[in-house]
Amino acid sequence: MERKKTVLSKFFDIVGAIENAVLAVMVVGMILTIIIQIVGRLVGHPFPWTEETSRYLFLWMMFVALASGFNQSESSRVTLLLQAGPKWLKKFSEVLYAVIVVAFFGFMIIWGIEVVKQQIMMKEMGTALMIPMWVIGICQPMAGVLGIIGVLQSFMEYHDKVVIGDKETEKQKALEQG
Repeated sequence: MERKKTVLSKFFDIVGAIENAVLAVMVVGMILTIIIQIVGRLVGHPFPWTEETSRYLFLWMMFVALASGFNQSESSRVTLLLQAGPKWLKKFSEVLYAVIVVAFFGFMIIWGIEVVKQQIMMKEMGTALMIPMWVIGICQPMAGVLGIIGVLQSFMEYHDKVVIGDKETEKQKALEQG
């Protein structure tokens, strides 16, 4: 699918680059932390901070990757029932998809902010790393914001991927392109 350029394309490119950089840092950090953890156990001196660090890096990676999957409409969707349904249902499914996904990410933002506020108020700290837990918790509302941006990008730049067409039309398009 070809990307349709829009007035927000540069903004989407910047957001995508930031997501990719964060994901790369999290993966490299997890690999290094787990290697240190393994070596520490092998030499009989495990480092207590490695388990907590790898868990927090994984949380950040998971939430950012969840949001990133919506940038080009690469998220999972169940389309089997829609394929068998009438055309009006297929058209309505786009709106339904957008409403449900944006509502989900909105819930993540609202609930995530509440959790972060509670972590700040309670002065929660990580047990081994002794870092404020809001530094970890902030990944949830941030992922909600990034997810909504990703849904917007999907609809604006990759709308053909969002649309649920019928199987015969898709087969014909594939034959014409192939």
